Amino acid sequence: MEKLIIEGTESTPEVKFIPENGLLEIEGKLIPEDAGNFFVPIFSWIENFSPDKQQPILMRFSLFYYNTSSSKRIFDIMRRLEAKFIDGCNITIQWEYEDGDEDTIQDGEDFKSMLKIPFEIVKV
Repeated sequence: MEKLIIEGTESTPEVKFIPENGLLEIEGKLIPEDAGNFFVPIFSWIENFSPDKQQPILMRFSLFYYNTSSSKRIFDIMRRLEAKFIDGCNITIQWEYEDGDEDTIQDGEDFKSMLKIPFEIVKV
């Protein structure tokens, strides 16, 4: 499968989905004017993603700011990956937060409580 690379901007994060490395990353600020449009290629890529079930895949979220409409779509990504996990894929979600960022920690805890996929909350 081809990788998906989206360059970050002032309002959107860098997206690096490189399946051969076993790493899917979304990193940066996530406040797009049109969240629905921004996530279209990401959702499409995930729907077509069918990793070797033995290959460990890490989905790393390192977002230092995101808005409410993006939060829903972040959860949509997690749910789509959870479906692949339930189907037997070896996928883990890593939710990163900066020291003292209680809102991001709480969001991570909330996401984790609603999912059945392995989910790590990591201080960076």
